[in-house]
Amino acid sequence: LALVAHRCGAYRAASKRRPAPLISARKMRANLEESSSEEETGEESGDSSCDDISTEELPGRPSAMLVMTCVIGGYTLIGPLQHDLKEALQIPDAGAASEVFTQSVAFVQWGKTFMTLGQNVLLSCFPTVHRVYIAMAVMFCGTMIPPLFVYTLGSHWIGWVPLCYGMIGLALGVFECTYLSVISPLGPATKSWAIMGFPAAFAVVNILGQSLMALVNLPVKVIFWYIVLCQPLAIVVFRHLAPHDTKMDGKSYTQSSITGSLRDWRSWLVRMVPFLLVNIMSHFVMESVLPAVFNTYNAHQVSLWGPRDESVLMKKTWFMVVLSISMAVADMSSRKIGYVFEITTTRHNYFALLFALCCSSLGLYLTTKGIAILTWVSVFLAFFGSGFNYAITSRYIDRHVPRKHNLAGYSLWMFVGYMGAIAGAVLVTMVRRWICHGDEYTYQCHQH
Repeated sequence: LALVAHRCGAYRAASKRRPAPLISARKMRANLEESSSEEETGEESGDSSCDDISTEELPGRPSAMLVMTCVIGGYTLIGPLQHDLKEALQIPDAGAASEVFTQSVAFVQWGKTFMTLGQNVLLSCFPTVHRVYIAMAVMFCGTMIPPLFVYTLGSHWIGWVPLCYGMIGLALGVFECTYLSVISPLGPATKSWAIMGFPAAFAVVNILGQSLMALVNLPVKVIFWYIVLCQPLAIVVFRHLAPHDTKMDGKSYTQSSITGSLRDWRSWLVRMVPFLLVNIMSHFVMESVLPAVFNTYNAHQVSLWGPRDESVLMKKTWFMVVLSISMAVADMSSRKIGYVFEITTTRHNYFALLFALCCSSLGLYLTTKGIAILTWVSVFLAFFGSGFNYAITSRYIDRHVPRKHNLAGYSLWMFVGYMGAIAGAVLVTMVRRWICHGDEYTYQCHQH
């Protein structure tokens, strides 16, 4: 209330000092926003209480989810489609060529990690909305490589792999954090739709796509082309969705440079440290548990009750479909739940983060038990914790990080999370060793 009174007084004083014809009321409010933003350093401050009211009441736009689903579809190439591409290139599962393929696929992790912060330097001359378009264009080019050059033209050149995954990684590093920052003026209801697009993209490819391949022998190249054609659709939808630099409440959404944001670290970075630490653990669990599960249950059938109990067997394809359903339901529902509960204070946000961390840690622990049916539960917990962490942090950044540091907050949060993802990808073999304990069984832990 004191802040509102202060602003009203400042507005009246400015009105007396300046003749009305020289400056519009809209511009005056923008100037007052800039002048007062540096005065607010309290624990619960965002940019203004009026801003919270104006954006909280905005209706949600489901099209934000469609954009995210289409673009993140390119990231699904790290899943089962990765092995299909490997077979199409006639690369064996062992040997030098296999190692080159594996390291080339890892370009997606390095690319997105580098560009999450690197875009603030390399693309600093472009407005944030234009950066989203650039990321979409690069994603389109990267996803075009497998269906066009490998499946249509029949090329077996291994050089397509680093080009494809490298471009996808660079595009992801720019797109995810910048897109979330750009749509912040549309309010939390729209943001809650947008963040559900990430698991939805994997659900479409890994559940629907893999099921159609098993049931009706759908050619895998159809799925690759689907991902490519989604990119132009995302551009068209984003064109109608994206807000301008000032919209909704007439206040500035112009982002500070990354160096400027870091110089002002006291106003936002200190309170984000717990969010950064939890995001490292969350990404580590995601990127280590899922590949370890794929590498553990690698026979044609899966023994559900454990490696030594062969009473209930399931075909591996359907086991993975159920696993993908569990993962998708957990990830999507947790992202929506994170926006349902009213979590307003920093302390309450920290408790929510602790809950997310417990879910991820328990998921990792249950995975190491090596019981197939328990894996469905462990993956559910791991991805529920990840999605809940995503929702809580997104809402916190939009509410409590000063508006001009919004992009910096998202970029830094995702950058440290991607470092956890790289650590998880590197330590997949270690997690698999926790599961198998160096043993080999009839239906799991095969050494091939």
